[in-house]
Amino acid sequence: MSNDAPTLAEITQLTRQELTTASTTDSIRECGRAALALLPTEPSVCKELAYQKLHDVPYREVKECWRRLYVDATLWNVVEVVEKREEHGSGGGWIDEVVRLLDMALILTGAPAREKLVELWFAALKAVLPTHSSLNTEDLGSSERPYKRRKLSPTMPSRFPSTLPTPTPMLRHPLPRTRDLSLEAFQARVANTSTHAPIIIEGAIQHWSALDERPWSSPNYLLEQTLGGRRLVPIEVGKSYTDEAWGQKIITFKAFMETYMFHTTDSPQTGYLAQHDLFAQVPALRADISIPDYCYSDPAPSPHLTHIKPTAKLEEPLLNAWFGPGGTVSPLHNDPYHNILAQVVGYKYVRLYAPDETAKLYPRSVDENGVDMSNTSQVDLIDAMRVWSEISCCPLASGEERDDDVSLREARDEFEMRFPEFRHARYLEAVLCPGELLYLPVGWWHYIRSLTPSFSVSFWFN
Repeated sequence: MSNDAPTLAEITQLTRQELTTASTTDSIRECGRAALALLPTEPSVCKELAYQKLHDVPYREVKECWRRLYVDATLWNVVEVVEKREEHGSGGGWIDEVVRLLDMALILTGAPAREKLVELWFAALKAVLPTHSSLNTEDLGSSERPYKRRKLSPTMPSRFPSTLPTPTPMLRHPLPRTRDLSLEAFQARVANTSTHAPIIIEGAIQHWSALDERPWSSPNYLLEQTLGGRRLVPIEVGKSYTDEAWGQKIITFKAFMETYMFHTTDSPQTGYLAQHDLFAQVPALRADISIPDYCYSDPAPSPHLTHIKPTAKLEEPLLNAWFGPGGTVSPLHNDPYHNILAQVVGYKYVRLYAPDETAKLYPRSVDENGVDMSNTSQVDLIDAMRVWSEISCCPLASGEERDDDVSLREARDEFEMRFPEFRHARYLEAVLCPGELLYLPVGWWHYIRSLTPSFSVSFWFN
């Protein structure tokens, strides 16, 4: 057991103390006296009310008081489950329930004003679970009984693939590369909008523990850091967010690994843990990486990029995890921030188009079913490469469709009619390898496809 982790008795007592200590400045008071009076005795009722408020308006418009109410109601639920844990028997089912409650609060609300308390709860839970080495009850130095550690599926390998599949992408217009780029040199690059150009940087993150000492390439390590895979994660299901069959759901990390990370006949759909702040949710993984110094540079403003929405100055870079099997796709789109994309596990094919190619990329509508999709291209790049071999990165395999194929000609004619200028748009491309960074300037269009199981981290900054 970690010496820094509280016991269940200690964290329960601390939680009761925090929940019953009133603060005149706490935003939760805006929920009203009736809701606050119900919290200790009817937390589930309060949570249902808060959940409704969370979904009544767009999330950015939700008052913090309802987020506070949801997380405090959850903590009252947690205290009740832990104090009655013997009713769950000896299997540790109460741990699953506590993890579910806490993670739903984190995912739905961010746990405002309770982040540290929730983190302590996960530390206490981890302390009553055995580590990878076999442990006896006597070795724990505590009265807390260890619970069964979940095992990997016997079909799951001990490591993610570490080599590129064949055939490898054919790069017609390779992205420039550099090595050991200094912060001063990078600052000079971004200080002038005329030199805002993408580049791959090698040798900048070799010190990350995620690459070696605490390897994210090990499914077993990732499961250990997520309480045996009990932690919940939001995932996207489907080819990409532009696909009609695309959807979202929240599942356990272990279920995500077993169902989607390694293709089987039982998982015809693609699952992707995409654009999620996993590191705020699981600080143990955040400790395995560090923010690249480049993210603290000061890029010159880009007022000439009229296709980009203005954004407020960020105090700190925005971190997001991108974790999924081979075949996951981020469709051709642009972002309103500068981006450092760090590749930790696996390989990705990236294709980039400069802002001045925007008209040839046929952006979607500003109001598409109530959603602004103007940062996303109408063009499906996979389909485009299939009909126009001159822009394809995939070598033509024996037996594939040729230019004299009738169905191919029909598809080409349809694309030519809908997107006549797309194949003339200039682009750059690369295969991003483990340990490499991609600098992506604000406003650049990019398409990214995982060639193998992949774990990447994006750092948005301005």
